[in-house]
Amino acid sequence: MILLSVFLAFNFIGFTVGNECPTGWTFNPDTSECYTFSARLFTFDESVQYCNSIGGKSVSISSYSERDALVALTKTNILQPWLGAKRNTTTNKFYNLDGTYFYTLMWTTNEPSVNGDCVTFKGASPSGLQVTQCYQLQPAFCKQTPALCNSAVIGGPNTWSGTFQSPGYPIQYYNNLDCRYLINSPNNTFITVTFYPFLIEEWYDSVDIYEGNSTSYANWIGHSGRGFESSGNMMNVRFKTNYAITDKGWLATWKAKKDMPVITQSGTNGTMTSPNYPNNYDTYDEQVYQISVAYGMQVNLTIDDFRTESKYDYLNIYNSSVQSNNTLVYTLSGTSVAPFNWISPRSYMSMKFVSDGLIQYKGWHAFWSYC
Repeated sequence: MILLSVFLAFNFIGFTVGNECPTGWTFNPDTSECYTFSARLFTFDESVQYCNSIGGKSVSISSYSERDALVALTKTNILQPWLGAKRNTTTNKFYNLDGTYFYTLMWTTNEPSVNGDCVTFKGASPSGLQVTQCYQLQPAFCKQTPALCNSAVIGGPNTWSGTFQSPGYPIQYYNNLDCRYLINSPNNTFITVTFYPFLIEEWYDSVDIYEGNSTSYANWIGHSGRGFESSGNMMNVRFKTNYAITDKGWLATWKAKKDMPVITQSGTNGTMTSPNYPNNYDTYDEQVYQISVAYGMQVNLTIDDFRTESKYDYLNIYNSSVQSNNTLVYTLSGTSVAPFNWISPRSYMSMKFVSDGLIQYKGWHAFWSYC
């Protein structure tokens, strides 16, 4: 090994400098990898050992976007750095040391030649891979994957709410992410989560929500939307990004909700309200109400105050004690409902109030009697 007597000029076009990488490494936002060159020259085998010794590995090109990043890194270098690739002398085929796919269309002009079994990278035009004798002395070229994901276990047996966010929010998240967030809430609760703001590359970057401690399709709840809820006290959120185009990301707010028992009234008259009335109802309420009067009588229902988020928060009225599409009579929503009056055809009826994960209002107030 000899000390380089020439200056390696690094041209980090399009790079952002942050604390994603250890000191001496440079982060590339297109590949979400950290890169560094050695200040000494090594043989091929020595370069592999050097990269391993500093917590990385020899650079193997895993995509065309990484190839473009390497061109920007090396196009003004005087000496071509080693890549983590070599020839299998039995099959005469080249392969990447890390097991990733070897791109045979990335050779520079008139390559691959028979002048060696190892590979360096030529950044100057025409750029590409170049066959090199393994005993030659070249700079080591190393990379390591930084811990960009802020994956976490969130909540706990005594925690009822919180927030979490995409890496880099509110500035910009990274490419090639696969982040997991496991939310736990107290026993006998379920979990609601809403995303706002929500700015990601459409179709290619995604947030998927799963029931319980799993990311299997059988446990899938939903994908990148207004908000979601679990049926139990555990939810798994997975954020995946591809190799190109990023955005500001998202902020998620989660809450634990108590299971809401059915509210039942019977007799000659009574009153019913949305949860918390006259204060605002909560997100993801799903409260069922049942009313019954003496056999042969009917329920006379009057709503004298009603304010909900139009279309998304609503009160369903059923002509039965069973809530189904077949028994649904009215769906009330918005701010122009009251006054409202309805007489049931039977001596019993039911209602269900549902709210989503965004805007909340004061809700509604109703009174009933028999007739």
